Order: sequence, then C-alpha cells, then structure tokens
Amino acid sequence: MKNKNEIIPYVRIDQVITFIKEVPSGESKVEELSDRFGRSSVQNLIPTLLLLGLCEYDKKNGIVKLTETGEKFRSALITNDEKKAAEMIKPYVDKSEVLSFVRILLEKKGSLSTLDIGRELAFKFNKKWDNILTYKTHGAACASILGFVGYGTYIRGILRKAKTEIVKPEISPPYAGFRKIVEIVRTISKYGGEVDLSTLSQRLGTKEGRLNVEIKNCIDLGFLERIAPGKIAITQLGREFINPLNKDRLSEIFRDALLYSGFNKTISSLPEVFDIKELGELLQHQLGAKWREDKTILTFGKKFLNWLASAELLEKLEEGKYRLKSGVVKESKKTPLRILSVTDYYKLGKVVGIILSSNNFENIKAAVEELLGFCKQDDNLITVAELLEEHYKLFLEIKDSRIFGPDIKLIEKTLGLKETIAGEGG
Repeated sequence: MKNKNEIIPYVRIDQVITFIKEVPSGESKVEELSDRFGRSSVQNLIPTLLLLGLCEYDKKNGIVKLTETGEKFRSALITNDEKKAAEMIKPYVDKSEVLSFVRILLEKKGSLSTLDIGRELAFKFNKKWDNILTYKTHGAACASILGFVGYGTYIRGILRKAKTEIVKPEISPPYAGFRKIVEIVRTISKYGGEVDLSTLSQRLGTKEGRLNVEIKNCIDLGFLERIAPGKIAITQLGREFINPLNKDRLSEIFRDALLYSGFNKTISSLPEVFDIKELGELLQHQLGAKWREDKTILTFGKKFLNWLASAELLEKLEEGKYRLKSGVVKESKKTPLRILSVTDYYKLGKVVGIILSSNNFENIKAAVEELLGFCKQDDNLITVAELLEEHYKLFLEIKDSRIFGPDIKLIEKTLGLKETIAGEGG
C-alpha cells in the first residue's frame, strides 16, 4: 500500500459511513467483507479508510480491523452525531497531502467541480486516468470528505467555500409535497445514501416519470444530487434534513433550504397579501412556463403554498388570503455603488500593488488589513470582505500573496472599474 498521505480517495463519505455502520466489530476477513459488500466496493473502500485513520489492513493475511478512531467514529454515527464523527477524522484529513492540495485549490478558486478536482489531482500526482468518470469519481470523493468535515459545502457536484455566494440553479415547478420530499430523502438514506431511479420507484410505488420530477425538486432544494444517469445520492444537507436528532428542526432546515434555493426569487417577489392564484402566477413568470389553464396555475400555487406552510413562513389571514410571517427577509435593493475619488483610487491602487508585487510579508500584511478596512466600509463589498478575511487567515499560514488575486478581481468587478486597480500601485 502506498504512503497514506498520497492516497487519492475513490469513494465518497456516504459510502464510508454506510460501510462503517454495517461492518462487524473486531477483525474481518476481506473475503467475508467482499461477500457482504461486493469485492470491488471493499477494494475501493480500504485505501480511503486507511487515509481517514478508520481501519488497519493486514494485506498478507487479508484482515481488516477498525482502529480505535474507527470504533469511536462508528459509535458517533450510530447515535446520529455526525458532527462528532467529522471531528474525529478531521486531523487525518489535515494530514492528507491530496486533500490539503484540494483545500488550497478551493481557497484560491472559491468553487470546484468534481471534474476540476479530478483533473487537478491527475496533473499534480501524475495519474493517467483515461475515463472522464474516473476524474469525476475521485473529485466527488475528495469533495464529499472535505464537505463532511467542514472545509466547504458540497452540493450538486460542486465544492464551494463556506460563506461563498452560491449561484442559484434553474428550478422546476413544485411537483412534490413536503411529506413526499421527506419520504424520498429518508428512503434514499435507507439505501446507504444512493440508489438508482428504478429501485426507488419500486420502493415508493411511484412511476419513474413522476418520481423524476419530484427528485428534481429535492435537487433544487439541495437535499439530493445526481451522481450518474439514473442514479441519485443524498447530500450533506439531505443527511442533516432527515437526521433523527434534527426532527424538531425539520421545518427550520426546510425553510433555510427553500430561502437559499432558486425559489427565493418567488418568495422575495410576493406582495404583502396574496392568494393561491397569485402565487401560481409568480411561479409561472419566474419559470417562464406556459400554463394556459387556471387549473395548472392553481395546482402549482397550492403545492408552493404547502412548502411555505411547511417551512413555517406562512400566515393565513381571511379565507383564501395569506402573507409571509414578519421577519422573513426579502431581497433588498442594492446599495448605490460607491464613487471613488481620485484619492480613494490612488490609495486602493497602492495597497493592491503592494499585495501583488511586494515580497515583504509585513508590508503585504499591512496592505491587506487596509484593503479589508476599505471593503468593510462599503455595503457592496461585504461579501468580498468575508472572502478576503478568510484568505487573510490562510495567508498568515502559507505566506503566499497570490491567494488574494481573485478577491482583487472581484473588487474591480463589484465597483465597476474599467481600468484595473492593480495597475495603479507600486
């Protein structure tokens, strides 16, 4: 077996969790595990289990044994304490050369697709993978592990930095009711976190065509993701959604998912008081749908009303009239862009020039602190300030100022600067 620090994971964290929960205590022969889980599954799992410090492997005698960390990890999973389980493997994630490499990439780029990760790994570690699925599989494995321990958010095949704004995906009409969404996610969880459409259709007694559009709703909300044609997996958010420990927070988690999804635009556009038809018409407009019959408009309006009620966002007034509960934050109008004076422009260009061209650590540190102060004074740059602050913490460790490149480009874009401020410093 190669050095554990150089192992490139091939299985996602969901598969690891399923295996650890079901593997017998004590020592197990690989042959016995292969009969139970499948030979290829076990062969793919062992390297990742070693990397995460969860097992020991006696290759000569074909024996697999959970480590002390593995046993504690298993106990945490059985009691549905995934947060504790994540803390146990985090030190091993930090030691991994492969996962640390992906973390640095994430810090620099802000978001990475599974294909991006796979390609970067192949180049970095000189792998000659000849199938695009191999790139994506390794990428998904690394992304899911990093997301699980808190080094980003992994949803719909994209690993994103914490606090990074997510571009809201294209959405589909609300076909599934709240209870059906919960049922779908829980059922997939029972299959170890992933299942094919045909099997799920039989288990739920729902025709594949209907189930496919209901699954799309679950994907829109971030609870599921498609990992291959006809194959669906539960996401980190999905696991949190159906975790028995969170049963009292079900509405809260659903509300956050709804407000964070592409449906937020419809919610933000609702008038002070509305009825089901108005709700359906707003959805129709947002989706660009051509629903000619009032019946269709009312059907989707009722479904979305069910979502709002399940998310505890709805307040009923007189018969057939509703409003959002007070405290629901709608999208506010953008603050007018700050107009830079000649002095502002010069100061900004100067600190950026120091950050990009200086070799003096203390000078760069002071310049970044000044730039951070500038961003915090402008409402339009709050998101940039958050990203810059995260990069600043990382800079203090790696001492590489190139990490600030994306932040500076984002400042230029946000302020609408035609000429690069990077050219003004020096």
